[in-house]
Amino acid sequence: MLELKEYQRRALTTFDRWSRSLQVARAEAEARSAVLRDAGLSIPDGEYDFPHSAWNHLRDSGDGAAGGSHVGRRDGADRPIPHVCFKIPTGGGKTLLGVAALERLSQQTGLVLWIVPRKAIHTQTRAAFWDKEHPYRQLLERGSGGRVKLLDKDDLFTADDIARRQCVMLLMLPAANREKDREFLRMFRDSGRYPTLFPDAGDDRASDELLTRFPDLDRSDDGGVKHSLFNVFKMHRPVVVLDEAHKAYGKDATDFVKSVNRLNPRLVIELSATPNPNISNLLVDVSGVELKQEEMIKLPVEVTAVQNAGWKETLALAHDRMEELEAEARSLEGTEGRYIRPIAVVRVERTGKHQRGGERVHAEDVREFLTQRLGALPESVRVKSAERDEIAGERLLAAESTVRWIITRAALMEGWDCPFAYVLVMLDNTKSDRALTQLLGRVMRQPHALRTGRDTLDRCYVVCWQTDVGTAIGQVKAGLESEGLTGLGAEVRGSGAGSKRRLTVRRRDLFRTKDIFLPKVLHRDRGDGWLDLDYQRHILPGIPWEQLEAPVLAELPGTRDGAVAERAFVDLDQGSAGGFRRDALEVDTTITVEWFVRQLSDLIPNPWQAARIVETVIDRLRERLHANDRGDEDLYAQRRAQMFVLRRNLEQQIERHAESVFRSKLKSREIRFDLVASKPNLEVVKEFEIDLWESDHSLESLEDGPVQKSLFEPQLERDFNTLEKKFAFYIDQREAIRWWHRIAVRQQHDYYLRGWNPDRIWPDFVAMSKEPDGTRRLLVFETKGAHLERNEDTEYKRRVFATLEECLDGKDTYECGEVRLERGAERGVFRLVFHEAHFGEALA
Repeated sequence: MLELKEYQRRALTTFDRWSRSLQVARAEAEARSAVLRDAGLSIPDGEYDFPHSAWNHLRDSGDGAAGGSHVGRRDGADRPIPHVCFKIPTGGGKTLLGVAALERLSQQTGLVLWIVPRKAIHTQTRAAFWDKEHPYRQLLERGSGGRVKLLDKDDLFTADDIARRQCVMLLMLPAANREKDREFLRMFRDSGRYPTLFPDAGDDRASDELLTRFPDLDRSDDGGVKHSLFNVFKMHRPVVVLDEAHKAYGKDATDFVKSVNRLNPRLVIELSATPNPNISNLLVDVSGVELKQEEMIKLPVEVTAVQNAGWKETLALAHDRMEELEAEARSLEGTEGRYIRPIAVVRVERTGKHQRGGERVHAEDVREFLTQRLGALPESVRVKSAERDEIAGERLLAAESTVRWIITRAALMEGWDCPFAYVLVMLDNTKSDRALTQLLGRVMRQPHALRTGRDTLDRCYVVCWQTDVGTAIGQVKAGLESEGLTGLGAEVRGSGAGSKRRLTVRRRDLFRTKDIFLPKVLHRDRGDGWLDLDYQRHILPGIPWEQLEAPVLAELPGTRDGAVAERAFVDLDQGSAGGFRRDALEVDTTITVEWFVRQLSDLIPNPWQAARIVETVIDRLRERLHANDRGDEDLYAQRRAQMFVLRRNLEQQIERHAESVFRSKLKSREIRFDLVASKPNLEVVKEFEIDLWESDHSLESLEDGPVQKSLFEPQLERDFNTLEKKFAFYIDQREAIRWWHRIAVRQQHDYYLRGWNPDRIWPDFVAMSKEPDGTRRLLVFETKGAHLERNEDTEYKRRVFATLEECLDGKDTYECGEVRLERGAERGVFRLVFHEAHFGEALA
């Protein structure tokens, strides 16, 4: 889970205060309405305006809101709509604050609409929400108590889903800004896709009762209730999150506000870099300077302008800067274990296949010069354009990625986030202000949202060709100060994958009617019930915090603060920008226990225990430094490096205690892991739907054709990396294998395992085998790159897998789908697979 920055915690605290104020105001409004009804009096203005009352109370108490008069909204049934806005500059974590706010609501059931304005932002948000290891998804899971169900607009869901789970629908809604031609929009059409959410056709009485409860529902030509997605929203009053709201509103802000109001939201949360005060209640206002102070963005921006030279000389200068950054990054990894791989983004004017030649700089010209003249490895240089996307599917932050240079024209101007991007090279002789402004935001985010303490790595770089330094500085300054640190008006030209259609993926005929369950790690609930094991609820409370020991930390070298900025630079808190100069920054070197305790708040929930440990550590370090005639200034210079070492030590101590709690509960049967063919173990679905793109094709080998033993068919090659494909072909050819399934890519299955730390383990493959001697075995595999074979995460998973495998051996007889597991048989195999040479060993 990501550690929240100070301004993010402050924003959420303000949101909590507003929520509590809203609850009080709502209760007062309901009480007042009840009194008026009992007295036979009418209720003014349709309903007492409790959001207005809550806002004024919070503002007048000086305990929260950024200020301003309350802006009221009312829904289609004339009820007031509570709505607030988080003003967060680009790079400040708007989406993180949005999901964290949902977590604070603790809404375990109901409907949430997460609305984004553009396709590029939709793609980026969807990738994060559907990734079970991403912090955004984990916050959604935590806030819903593990009940989150993610939906696209065309996904089916039922009344039971809304009643039992938190249904989060990711939605693009620019079309809803239109008042005309609504019948052409799918969400307003009459549909038979939601039968459990509407009365049966012909049931006039039920339809009339529904219209009595919800008189503002859309009606069909015959006067009945339209079975539309729009009406589903109106009935179930979703929480609406407007991500990048400043882009969603566009020019016709008033119409879009009306469109959102018609959804009958119970609450609207706006996330915006530049909110409109006429339509938004500004609850939180975060400045760019706060982002800098919290180490979220790379500043200052160092600007180098090249004149009277060619684009090749400009690119060579950027290459020199990249070599300097790479050397510093290797040094950082060697001393602190923190991995950064600097990436340069190069803007050119031509990327098209038939556009090469002439005066315009083409992407292939740049690639050729980088690889043939400057010595860049061919695999490190990629082109990202509308026609060619060489970084599609690339995990740019992964250590195994080789990408260091990305050449583009306009395809990265919006919806692309890679904090390893450090250098922006503008080989654009049109001197485009807009291009520089929009691309600047792509290189400003700080890796891991944490400064390194190294001046070279804590700033970003802009290298411009055919531009004087004054003009370049002006462009950069405008980019920082306008529209929340980045430009907002450009359209994104993404690469398409052809047409798509929905495809139903079903089990093979042999297993179509079987009930197949997969074992989960469960914790005893009250009585005889069982729940999914939860680290926060079931492991953390059992850790003896008083037994954590303050480690003896070695004296470390530290670079004293007092950063020196060279060349021309632009910063958020400067009044002007000039030529080459050096500025030293004065810093307060006072060491406080509170600072260290805050850094440990996500590890140790009890601040008193954290303070006990920190005080001992600081006293020991001070004693050693003063004995060497060095003082608090050197301790201050070491503080971040020492915090890194301290956290690692405490993490190891906590994990040892957590493992002890886990194993103790296994022994006492408070935690169980059994092959029981019933819930709450996971029942594997019999079919599900996916998007099938024109470019997709099935998984098949040259020698043997399509795979034959997968539980579901078809299997698409897009869902497998190279190692996974090889492993799939290998187990598909094993005679003992009854069926196998590639499970991690399918959100419908939602299968994971738990150990004694907060992270879930997401297996890649699950299979069932029958050996010649009759032994039936459940096989669970996770495939990992060979370079990960000896890291800490791998060792942890090995230990968890060994523990779970032991749990499944030698117990009573259980049913597991079509397989009956006999007493005494080896019944569970859990393996990590790193390379092809281990395939046979994994199945042994």
